[in-house]
Amino acid sequence: MAYPSLEQYNEALQSPQLVLLDPDLKQAQLKKTGLGLPQALCGGFALTYTVTVGTRKFALRCFHKESRELERRYQAISARLKQLNSPYFLPFEFKPNGVRVQGNTYPIVKMEWAKGRTLAEFLEAEHRNTSALQKLRQALASLAAFLEQNNLAHGDIQPENIMVSGDGSTVQLIDYDGLYVEALKGSKAAELGQINFQHPQRSADDFGPTLDRFSFLTLDVALQTLIASPRIWTTSRSEPSAVVFRRNDFLNPGVSSVFQEAVVIPSARTHVENLAKVASGNFSTIPSLGDFLQGRGVLSGPITIRPNYVDVVYQGPYAVCDAANYGQVLQMVGSRVELVGRVHSVKNGWAQNRKPYVFINFSDWRGQAVKLAIWADGLDSIKPDIPNESWMGRWLSITGLVDPPYSNRVRTVSYTHLSITITARGQIQQLPEQEAKFRLGSMRKSASGPVGSTSSRNADILQGMGGKRMGRTPPVPTPTAAPRPAQSRNQQVLTGMHRQGPAKTPTLSPQMPTGSSGASQRSRQSSSSNHGWLPLVICGVVLLLLAKACVG
Repeated sequence: MAYPSLEQYNEALQSPQLVLLDPDLKQAQLKKTGLGLPQALCGGFALTYTVTVGTRKFALRCFHKESRELERRYQAISARLKQLNSPYFLPFEFKPNGVRVQGNTYPIVKMEWAKGRTLAEFLEAEHRNTSALQKLRQALASLAAFLEQNNLAHGDIQPENIMVSGDGSTVQLIDYDGLYVEALKGSKAAELGQINFQHPQRSADDFGPTLDRFSFLTLDVALQTLIASPRIWTTSRSEPSAVVFRRNDFLNPGVSSVFQEAVVIPSARTHVENLAKVASGNFSTIPSLGDFLQGRGVLSGPITIRPNYVDVVYQGPYAVCDAANYGQVLQMVGSRVELVGRVHSVKNGWAQNRKPYVFINFSDWRGQAVKLAIWADGLDSIKPDIPNESWMGRWLSITGLVDPPYSNRVRTVSYTHLSITITARGQIQQLPEQEAKFRLGSMRKSASGPVGSTSSRNADILQGMGGKRMGRTPPVPTPTAAPRPAQSRNQQVLTGMHRQGPAKTPTLSPQMPTGSSGASQRSRQSSSSNHGWLPLVICGVVLLLLAKACVG
C-alpha cells in the first residue's frame, strides 16, 4: 500500500473536520497559499502543514513515503523522549490512524509548534553578528554533548532541523524521522541526512549514538570561520542548505577552494585542517566535538590544501532540475528540489485574497511553464529584496517543494504551471552564469533526468527496508472547459484539483500543448482512412502497365 501523494493530501485537507481523526485537529485551520490550497513543506518522510487550533499551533506531518518500521520507530522514539523530558525536543504524538484520504486511513505526527527561527533563517540574518554566532556555537556544543551522554542521535543535524530562539543561546531539534534511540539498536538508518552536513562515507549501516558527530564538527568549524571572517558567507555561497562547506568540499578537501580560503584564517586554521582530515578518514573514527576541539581523535600528520583544477560534478542536497524543462520538473511534484534557471519575466499582481504576489517565470507563461510563487507571507519574509523587472536575465538557484500543476485560462490563452512557493529569504540564491551551468551540467551528466542526491540515497534505503514511494509523474491537466455557472471559491479549487486527478485526466506528453491532442487524433484518423484506398490505386497502376506492355 502506497501513501497518498501531495495532490491527494492537499485535496483532502481542504476539509480538515472530515478527514482529520484527532479531536483537537477537527477544528484546525491550515495555512494556505494564495490559491487557497493547503501549503505544504517537505521534510524527510513527511509533508508538513502548519495548523492552528484556537490559540495553539501545531506542525501536522503527513507521510508520503512508506516504511514497514515507521510505527515501531516512532513508538521507540516517543517512549525515550518522554523519559528524558528534555527541552531540546518538542512534545509530539504519533497517530497510526490520523488522517483519512480516499477512504483509507494513514498515520500522522502531531507536534507542538517550535518557537524561534530555523538555524537556516537565523544564519541568513545573523551571519555577521559575532556575538550571536558565539552564543550559537556554545549552544550547539551543549546539544552535541547532551546527545552523546544519553546515547541519542538525531540523524539529520542541519539548519532546517534546528530551531534557534532569542540571541542564539537556545536551540531545539525538529523532524525525528531518523532519530536513533537505544531501543532501535541493530536497525538500519531510515535516512542518510542532508549531504552537505554528512561524512562522505556514511551509509545505512551507520546507525548509532555517534551518528551526528560529523554534522556538529562541520557546523562548529563553519561558525568559527564566520566569526573570524564574515565575508566567507558570501564567497562560499552559503545558504540554508550549505553553511560554508558542501559535500563537494568534503569529497576532496585538498583541492577545495572553500578549504583553501578557510585554512588561512589564523584562529580557525588548525580546526579547518583537522576537519579536512576527518572528512578524508573513516566514518567509524570520527571524534566527538569535545575531543575534536582538543585535538584528540584526529589523524596525525599534515594535509595539503592547495589549488588544483580537477573535473568535478556538482553534488547538492536535493535533486537538481532545469527550470526551463517543464517535463523534468513535472516528475518531481511533491519532492523538494534545487531548481536552477534564468529569469524570463517577473509578474506583480493581487491574489483572490486581495493580497499582493510576485511570480518569477523561467519561460513564456503561456502554455506549460515553471515559476516561483511568492505570496504575501513570502514577500514579507524576503523584504526588502522584492523581485522586479531588473531580475530578468539573472540566474537563480531555488530550493523548495514542487507544487502540483495548476491550470487556468486568461481570455483565450490556456496555461498549466508548476511552481515552488517561496516562504523564506534563503530559498532564492543568485548565481553567476558559470556556477548555474556547472550545477545544470551535473544534471546532464546523470542522464537527462533530475540529478539524484540525498533523495535518491534515501530512496535506496527505503527500498531496502521494504518501503515504497508514490509515483512522481502526475497527469497533465486538461484545458479549462467552456464557461459554467458561477462556483464558490472552494468549489473552484476543488474542481481544479479533480481536473488533475489520475482517474479523470488522460496522460499527455508533458512537452505537448494540451490542445494538440485533437489534431493528433484527426491526423491518425486521416492516415487510417488513406490506407483504405491506397492499395486500390497501386493495383490499378500495375494493371495499366501490364496492359501497355502486352499491346507493345
